Amino acid sequence: MRRIVSYGLTGLLLTLLASPVQAQEDVSGEWTLTYTMMGRQGGQGREINQDITLVQDGTTVTGTAVLTMGRPGGGGGQTQEVEITDGKIEGDQLTFTITRGMGERSMSTVYTATVSGSEMEGTLAFSGGRGGMEPITFTGVKKVG
Repeated sequence: MRRIVSYGLTGLLLTLLASPVQAQEDVSGEWTLTYTMMGRQGGQGREINQDITLVQDGTTVTGTAVLTMGRPGGGGGQTQEVEITDGKIEGDQLTFTITRGMGERSMSTVYTATVSGSEMEGTLAFSGGRGGMEPITFTGVKKVG
């Protein structure tokens, strides 16, 4: 009986040691995301900076994003703070969703990124009002302080 238990424990230990352990990135903090939004009908694109605050609890990520309503980068736009939902981090892979309400309609943006320390890069994909657009690449930098 001892031999069976000993073999069982040895097998469990070897399984745990053989499993790859991936370090969990810490994404909590303030970030600035940057991407280029193409103009209508092939017009000139404009660079957009978006501030977000992420709060990580284990693998769950929540937070807020500051969105510019109207014409981002065009000046005079009002800002709106919205919640980040469906956020999770697994190793260095981060995903979250931002939903912007527009009257009776809403538009969701799903962010998927690879995080490395204080930087991230990935894509954002729209659904709702701008659904069907190709995903847009973005970069992110964690603010110091």
